[in-house]
Amino acid sequence: MDNKLLFKLLQTPSVSGNELAIQKMLINELKTIDDEMITHHSYNTIHVVNKDAKVKVMLLAHIDEIGLIIEKIEDNGICKLTNVGGIKPQMYMGQHVWVVKNTLNGAYEYIPGVIGYPANYNSANISVNDLNLDLGCKSKEEALKLVQIGDVVIHKDNVQELANHLLASRALDDKIGVFICCEVLKQVKEKSTNGVYFVATVGEETTGRGSYFASDMAEPTCAIAIDVGSSTDVKYKEKFTHDVTLGHGPILTIASHANQKILELLKESAKRLGIPVQYSVEVSKTYTDFDTIYKRNKGIPSELISIPLRYMHSATEVCSLDDIEYIIKLLVDFICNLDENVKFNLLEV
Repeated sequence: MDNKLLFKLLQTPSVSGNELAIQKMLINELKTIDDEMITHHSYNTIHVVNKDAKVKVMLLAHIDEIGLIIEKIEDNGICKLTNVGGIKPQMYMGQHVWVVKNTLNGAYEYIPGVIGYPANYNSANISVNDLNLDLGCKSKEEALKLVQIGDVVIHKDNVQELANHLLASRALDDKIGVFICCEVLKQVKEKSTNGVYFVATVGEETTGRGSYFASDMAEPTCAIAIDVGSSTDVKYKEKFTHDVTLGHGPILTIASHANQKILELLKESAKRLGIPVQYSVEVSKTYTDFDTIYKRNKGIPSELISIPLRYMHSATEVCSLDDIEYIIKLLVDFICNLDENVKFNLLEV
C-alpha cells in the first residue's frame, strides 16, 4: 500500500462546497487507471474501471471535510465565522489555522491566522459565534485585502504517523475512505472483469447532494458506502452501543436498510481472507451517504463499511493503517468474486 496519495489527499483542503481543487488533483492521480471518468456540476466525480461489465459495484466515499467559513469582517479586522458541517467549536480555540482562498480554476492559496477568544470563556459552553479569526489586521479594509466573506477556514496541516501503525490528521473523515476506493479501483482492474464505479462524493458533511446525484450518473448492481465510525477503545463519558477497536478490522453495518445478501457476502470474503470484522447496529439513519444511495433508482442494494476512528471531527482524528489494508483486501475480494447471477432480492425464487 502506497501512502503517498493518502497524504496528498489529507494535505489538500476540501471544505464542503469547495471540493474543486481536490477533485482536480484526484482526476490527475487516477487518469492512468480510469477507463472512464464522469463529472458533474456539483463537483461529484465517478472513476470507472471495466465499464462494460455486467456487474457494476458502486463505491462511495465523501471527499469533503468539515470546517469554518468567514461570515462577517468587523471594523477592527477580526473575522467572524460560522460552521460548515458538524464542527466542535472548542476544538478551534487557540489554534493556528489556514484561510483557504479557492479559485474557479481549482487553484487555492493559504492565508495564516489564529482563532482567538476572550480569556474568561468556558470552553465547554463556547459556540461558533464566540470564535474570532485573527489575521493580524488592524481594520476591515486591511483584512479585505487578504480574505473575503465566503473564504473557508481549516486547521493547519498536521498529518502524523503514531506508534503501532496509527495515523493522526484532520479530515481522515473521509479521505481515508477515498484512498481505500482508489486502491480498490487499481487492484480490481488488475484482477477482475467486474466493474467498479467509484464516486468521490461531495457535500456529505452538509447537504448529502453527492450521493443523491451519484445514482443518476451510473446504474449500479449494488453499492457500498465507505465512511468512518466511532472507535470505543478509548473510554470517556460517551455511551456507545457497540464495541469497536482500532486495528481490529472494518465495521460492518447491521441496519434495516442494509442489504442482507451483501452483508453475507462480505462476511464470506472476510472469512476467506482471515480478516477480522466488527459490527455496528443502526436502527435507522447512519448519517452517511449510505442513507441516501439505498433509496435511489427504485432502491439500490447497499451496505455501509466503516473505518474505526478516534476523536471524530477534530484536528487529531486517529485511525489504524492496518484497518485501511483490511478494508482494501475485503472490498477487492468481494468485487472479484461477485457473480452476475447473485440475487440481492431474497424474495426471488
